[in-house]
Amino acid sequence: MSMKRQQKKTTLSRVGNSLKTQRTLFFVLLAIVILLSIAALAKVMGFFIPSQPVPVIVENTIRMNSLTLDQKIAQMIIVSGQKWNVAAWKKLQIGGIHLFAKANESIFRETIDLFQEKTTIPFFVSVDLEGCHNPFATFKNFTAASDIKTVEAAYQKGVEEGSYLSSVGITINFAPVVDLQDTIWKCRSFPGDAEQITDLAGAYTQGVQEQDIVATAKHYPGKTLVVHDPHKYLVAATISDADTLPFEALSPLVKAVMVSHVISSGAVDSRGVPAVASPEAIQELRSAFSGLIITDEINMLGLKKFYPSLDDLYIAVFAAGSDIIINFNEDPHEIRRMISIIRAAVEKGEISESRIDDSVRRILQAKGFIVV
Repeated sequence: MSMKRQQKKTTLSRVGNSLKTQRTLFFVLLAIVILLSIAALAKVMGFFIPSQPVPVIVENTIRMNSLTLDQKIAQMIIVSGQKWNVAAWKKLQIGGIHLFAKANESIFRETIDLFQEKTTIPFFVSVDLEGCHNPFATFKNFTAASDIKTVEAAYQKGVEEGSYLSSVGITINFAPVVDLQDTIWKCRSFPGDAEQITDLAGAYTQGVQEQDIVATAKHYPGKTLVVHDPHKYLVAATISDADTLPFEALSPLVKAVMVSHVISSGAVDSRGVPAVASPEAIQELRSAFSGLIITDEINMLGLKKFYPSLDDLYIAVFAAGSDIIINFNEDPHEIRRMISIIRAAVEKGEISESRIDDSVRRILQAKGFIVV
């Protein structure tokens, strides 16, 4: 009996030691998982990204040569503005943030305040408010562009929307849509022929910009909403003079134009590449327009599928000549990598630094600075 008791005691001791070892291993693994999660979260939030030097601004005047090349490139980028990315985008001194739908107005205001607090160069803050595409839809309605029939109604829509955006802290509205047709969403364009759409878009633009909001005519050169959804597909279209009429007529008034990913021929020939990456298409627009030229979002498959790598895509869209590049990748390290790729391209002479300076000058002037 004593031998059996001893064996039982030994067995229980071994089981106890095994359980202790398993518990210890469990807590060690749990600690590792927690540490890795904290490290991953810190990375996503940009804690490991070094800060850029503080720009020197004297009485609202900023010297272009006081900005590093990285700072200048960063000013040319609009990113997705989420609360968890505030620190990263501030460290990189990104030029602007885009806001998507939120539950209530307070969240919009809080988010904008977080970004703009203690910034030397303020962020552009952009939204897509077209009426039927409305980031405020959970708490505020606006009339869709497709339901606007008169110049007076278009102007009032612009005043109403511009006044609201300004009160919240928005600075850029990616509207009006001046594509002549919208067969995909069926609500983003104004109704009528090219001349009627031009008149309605012009009245809307005037109303918006009277409220100190930058209006954006889109999507140059046209036919972006009639073939396939460029969010998903490569899109090609033949552009007519009617398609470009709204952009030409609005060029003295509107402060920004967004360029699409359509591979265009006809009145605007993008030479077999998406218009947003075509120096020829951008230069044709620039020859008659002195405001901000903005890319459509560059992660859309209508652009991404065209290039073998993101590096090639980045260089192509910066080299083409747009002032602002929209990239909604929320990983700050990827945005930082994009900046480094463009810096290297400038240093190699693949992109002219004077071309970067021209865009940054327009951006800073649109933000209210005197640039010398």
